[in-house]
Order: sequence, then C-alpha cells, then structure tokens
Amino acid sequence: MSYAAENDHSDERWFQNIRFWRIALLFILLSIGLVILIDASWNPISDLDGGFTIEADPDTRIYVGDRLVGTSSVAFSWGELFGDEKHSGFALEMSDPDQPITAEMLSGPNATIVLEEFSMRIGGTGDVRAHIIRTVDGALDPVFALILEWTPPNQSPGRYLLPIRLRQGPTPSASYFKLTGGATTGDWHPRIMKVFFQSVNETTTKWSFTATDPPSQFADEIKANGLWEPAGAK
Repeated sequence: MSYAAENDHSDERWFQNIRFWRIALLFILLSIGLVILIDASWNPISDLDGGFTIEADPDTRIYVGDRLVGTSSVAFSWGELFGDEKHSGFALEMSDPDQPITAEMLSGPNATIVLEEFSMRIGGTGDVRAHIIRTVDGALDPVFALILEWTPPNQSPGRYLLPIRLRQGPTPSASYFKLTGGATTGDWHPRIMKVFFQSVNETTTKWSFTATDPPSQFADEIKANGLWEPAGAK
C-alpha cells in the first residue's frame, strides 16, 4: 500500500500556501514603492498645506500694502502669500536678510517714522514691528510690518515683508489697532499619505489684532483728522 497520496501537498489550498503569501507581500511592497516614486514626480498635492490668517475686529478693513484684501478676517495659502506657479505672492522678498525697514518702504517717498511702538518676535514665523508713519502729505499712517521667514521648496531660506494696515469705520478712520496675539501650529504626515490627498506638512499661522486707544501724543490729531488710508476705501 502506498502513502504517496497522503504526503502530496500539490492540492493544498492557495490561502494556506506560505510561498504564495511571500510573493503577494513582495508584490505589495514593490507596488507601494512604485506609488511613492511616481508621487514624488507628478502628484499635484503640495508637500505643504495650511496658510496664514490675519484676524481683526468685525468690519475692520485689512490692507496688504495699499491693497484691500478683505474685512474682519483674511486667510492666505502659503502659495498665495509667498508666490508659486499659480500666484505672484503678496509678501515682498527682501534682497538682504538684514535689510532695515524704512518709512519709505512702507508709506512711500519722503515718509518718516514718528514712532516705533514695539518689535515682537513670534517663534517659527518671524516678527512684527508696529510703526506710526507720517506720509509726505502730513497724514498719520499706522503700519504693522510683518517680517516673515520662509524657505521655498528646494531653495534657500529668505525673509519677506508683509505691510499690514487696519482701518475701521468711515474714512478717514480714527480707529487704532494693536497686536493681541500670534501662534503657529503644525502637523506632519508620512509622505505616502499624499496618495490619499493628504499633504506631508500642515502648518498654520494666525495673528490677531484689535482696536485700542492710540498713543497719547497722537490721540487728538487722530481724533480730529483720522488716519491715512489707501484710495478706494469706503
């Protein structure tokens, strides 16, 4: 009597076959590697998500430079703020990281800084400097100069200037603002998550402002004459 049939495993079911599972696992790993390589070259999902938000009191007009960008709250993607293949960028790159911020950079020719209230460092983002500037026409122009640190993809880090003006109420506005807070939050995800439309790095920065009393030496002038504001405000 032969026992060959009892020792023959040729009819072993596929899901019990160890060799099958080894081949299947190798195929899965190779497929994942191929997806990651393809993703690195043409996946439309950016490595960096999130953005930059400016918040102020309700009905506050928010200007970047002399451009009205919104009221109360404005959010920019990083591409909109610093520029990418789809956006020219709102922030101005500084040619020299140590370049001083002058009144003329913020308020035009022959402007002068009459008061620099403070300079505050916000970790991981940059710093903000609050100025009161007298324009060539003699008007007072409070400007927040946001100095932002940014490293474009595959490029060296740089520093960027974002001049912020806040005005509220009828023009000429007599509302004066102060910085009340700033925070940066972030989260990191494995690169393979881009396959599921998830960016690798999500970073969000928010700076908040609210109305306050102006410096005493300018209070009467601001109350009587209001503040300089870019043309076109209502």
